Amino acid sequence: MTRIEMPTERIDYLQLALPTAGPALVARWGTQWDPFTVAAWDGLETPPGWMLTERVLHLSPDGEWASTFDEKSGEVRVTRVGASGPASVLSRDGGAGNVWTAVAPGGVAVAWMEGAVTLVSALPGGEAVARVKSGWAFDLQFSPGGRWLTEKGERAFRVFDRDARYKAIARIPTPGYFLADVADGPTAVVTGADKGSVSVWDLAARSATATFQVEGTVSALAISADGQRVLTGDLEGGVTLWDAAGVRLRSYEWDVPTPIAAVFSREGARAAVGGTGGAIVVWDLDDWAAPRAAQ
Repeated sequence: MTRIEMPTERIDYLQLALPTAGPALVARWGTQWDPFTVAAWDGLETPPGWMLTERVLHLSPDGEWASTFDEKSGEVRVTRVGASGPASVLSRDGGAGNVWTAVAPGGVAVAWMEGAVTLVSALPGGEAVARVKSGWAFDLQFSPGGRWLTEKGERAFRVFDRDARYKAIARIPTPGYFLADVADGPTAVVTGADKGSVSVWDLAARSATATFQVEGTVSALAISADGQRVLTGDLEGGVTLWDAAGVRLRSYEWDVPTPIAAVFSREGARAAVGGTGGAIVVWDLDDWAAPRAAQ
């Protein structure tokens, strides 16, 4: 396992990706006041070899695409990680108040909000794919395989199905603040009102199949692409691997203060967590060794 220190002193928002090809790690981070950065590490022992900074940035789940909405120009720009410029530039209302965008794996589609409507457009040309009235939302994300598009609404985690022209197939009730993630199959995880519990949801049945308690406040949450394992981080720095029934499989002491991001690799063999201080740990899930610092 390897420990990386990001080139920043403070992080409020963090997203991680472990691509199946290309970079070993891609991270997106920012604060409430500073621009966001997406960086790619070709190897975990070296500094990032590519960086992009914009006022607001979002990262696709496969770690291959970054998107931004430039309010001044009214443009949504989609850039392949590692490239020198955008692959697609789409027009959008410059006065739109919701700056969230999301790119599907493979860079085949982009989504954003226009008021209470979720719009999905094909890439690279921007042809309309779907227009769904769903209500105000933020934090749009595609699932690892791209079938699901998710968004956080007011006390609801909404899941849209690409195979049904992005019809909303689940609206999971949530507290005002929550963490959530979705697998490739019909399984999602959501934190509870007490901030220390996690529920595993069957999207097809629209019901929870398991709820388990984490020791402390959950600050990072991820589910594996196959929906079989869940990774949590808590405010005390604990990192725990669970199965989808809520059975604790392993606990890790990675010394990542306040972990706020967690992710599995697509094949499920590796994982990563990152915290507000800029530390990221990447490891094989059967690895119990102490962190090895990147040079």
